[in-house]
Amino acid sequence: MSKFSGKCLCGRVKYQSYSDPKAIFNCHCNDCRRATGSVFGTNLFVPENKVEIKGNVSSFTHTADSGSTMTKLFCPKCGSLLFGTNSAKPNVMSIRAGTVEQVDIIKPIINVFMSKKIPSTPIDENLKQAPRMPS
Repeated sequence: MSKFSGKCLCGRVKYQSYSDPKAIFNCHCNDCRRATGSVFGTNLFVPENKVEIKGNVSSFTHTADSGSTMTKLFCPKCGSLLFGTNSAKPNVMSIRAGTVEQVDIIKPIINVFMSKKIPSTPIDENLKQAPRMPS
C-alpha cells in the first residue's frame, strides 16, 4: 500500500512511495535554490528501493561542495524536478515536496545550509537550524 504519491507538472512522470518520509528538510544550499528556482527546496527522504517511478526521467549529475556526486531526476517534457540521490547516502532518495499529492505529510523538521540562506527568506523559528547538512 502506497504511503504517498506525486507527479510532475504535465503528469507524464508519476510515483508512489511505499515508505513514510524518514526526514523532511528545508535546504537553503545554492544547488537546491538553483535546481528548484526558489529560495529553498523542501525534500522528503525515503528509501530509494521503496519508490516506484512510472514514466521516463532525465538526469543531471554534479559534484556538491562536500565532494559527493548528486543526481537530480526530472521530467524531460515539463522539466519538473522530482527526485535526487547522493552518492554518500546509498538507498536514500529525496523527493521534492512540491510534487507530493498528500500535502498534509509535508512537515519539515529542520532548515539546513542556513549559512547559504538568502537573507530576506522568512524562517520558522520553531524548526531546528543547521549551518550545513547534519551527518
